[in-house]
Amino acid sequence: MKFDDFLANFDDDSGQKEEIGLIFYYLEIEEDEDSIEQSDVKRTIKRTRSSISLSTVSTYFGRLKKTGWITSTENDGFRLTHTGKREVEARLDDAALDNPRDEEDLFINLNNFEDDDKYQKLVDDINSSYQYRIYDATMVLTRKLFEEMTFEILKTHFAGKDVQMFYDQENSRHYSFGDLLNNLKGGVPTLKRYSRDLDQALVEDIRDLKNEGNEGAHSIRVYFTDEEVEKWSDDATRFAEILYDVLLGARIANEQSDN
Repeated sequence: MKFDDFLANFDDDSGQKEEIGLIFYYLEIEEDEDSIEQSDVKRTIKRTRSSISLSTVSTYFGRLKKTGWITSTENDGFRLTHTGKREVEARLDDAALDNPRDEEDLFINLNNFEDDDKYQKLVDDINSSYQYRIYDATMVLTRKLFEEMTFEILKTHFAGKDVQMFYDQENSRHYSFGDLLNNLKGGVPTLKRYSRDLDQALVEDIRDLKNEGNEGAHSIRVYFTDEEVEKWSDDATRFAEILYDVLLGARIANEQSDN
């Protein structure tokens, strides 16, 4: 794990002295350093997102030693004491401590997909990445799930009626997810017959969740906190349930029209 990942999962209320302790923890755990000097800490600060001023490092070394967080080594360096390690770990989220979530802790908590192998596999992968706190994968896969279901809804309902709703015939290309959401929003009055919970506000909520996974245009966001992703879980579950209900309704309507 990179230091920036540790920092993203470190208590926001901690001060810079504690952050220096976190750098010790990172260097010992991830880089197998057993004797750390001020130059090692400064080098870490320079190549990461830490905002600590290099001129204050020596001061914080003194404070950490005074409070029993670090102790001297035989090589004229320092290392964390048991107290220091315990204090750092107390300020770290489980994500940085490699503690996976329970198997029952799901990002998308649905069993609706048991008869649909493709979606079930995708949801299983989403939940697995969530349990192991690989949040960039959680968000990317969730986006792909919603994009796939949106496309299938439009294709299933509008095929033979209005191909332009799910495929850009004028430019001979597939739509982006954003364009598909625009078409889904426009199709709500027709598609609402399959689920009363489908409305234009829901489509915009899905768009908002999609955008949470982006750092900017054409750029995937890779840093998330536990709290951020946890608060999206209920919404993701609700969106998946409603979209799948609409898709099943469209499939049933197609089957009935074919008979």
